[in-house]
Amino acid sequence: MLFRYLALLVSFAMIRMASPAPARSTNQGPPLQESASYASYIAKTYFEPASNSKDAYFEILKSNRTIYRKRATENGERFVIGTLYKDDPDAKLVAMGRDITGNGSPNLLVSEWTGGANCCLTFHLFEIGKHFRKIGEIDAEFGDQGPHFVDLDQGRGLQVQLYDWTFANWHSDFADSPAPKVTLQYTDGGYRISPRLMRTPHVDQKDLDSKLRKIRSEAEGSQSGSWPEANVSSVLWGTMLDLIYSGHQSRAWQFLEEAWPQNIRGEEIFRKDFSEQLKKSPFWKSIEKQDL
Repeated sequence: MLFRYLALLVSFAMIRMASPAPARSTNQGPPLQESASYASYIAKTYFEPASNSKDAYFEILKSNRTIYRKRATENGERFVIGTLYKDDPDAKLVAMGRDITGNGSPNLLVSEWTGGANCCLTFHLFEIGKHFRKIGEIDAEFGDQGPHFVDLDQGRGLQVQLYDWTFANWHSDFADSPAPKVTLQYTDGGYRISPRLMRTPHVDQKDLDSKLRKIRSEAEGSQSGSWPEANVSSVLWGTMLDLIYSGHQSRAWQFLEEAWPQNIRGEEIFRKDFSEQLKKSPFWKSIEKQDL
């Protein structure tokens, strides 16, 4: 009996040894999608393209030791080294190891895309020189293609141009929602709004006249009424935002008086509603101080 028992154990052992290796378990995580290196640093991104799960992540290694890792928090989330799209004209400007900030140290940019309708892009920026540190995150919100790295300040690093979506879906659908352009510059260890680089010396009066005609034309085709129930073109507050963000706040309020449709009541209510919404912008405290 003992002999038969030992023989059975040996038989099971031989079957196990001859069996093919088990398929890769999903618990082991998503596959490697991208890898880039600079000096002793390596950046890697992992996700399953066909999956809508939230198992994506990226990691940074220094001398083959993991020093940073971030995991997805949303289903379908993706991480990409550099810009979101490789054919982006900014891609070469922010390649791993380039001095993006202008402080003389090499940097690494990782783009995080949460997916979904119109949403959402975040830049993760790191310093990868002698010392490693995360500089911070830049929330570009709905701009999967909107944010750009530019050189507007004669070689003092790259600036980031993105859009302020505070007025997204405010009394209009998303497609018609205005989003003024904002410029961020690396200052005091992080990227911060630069009203100086956003300011324009003059107002384009021909452009204002064209928008004024469009607002009045749309108003003529709509019924009279009162704000906010009445139909008022989003071109009105879109133009005001462009003026305010370029340093012409006084001209923006003047444009409101010129462009407000005569068949619509409630201009003062609009002024109050617009001001309250504007104060919700994360950039407002810096913008309100500038006016030419």
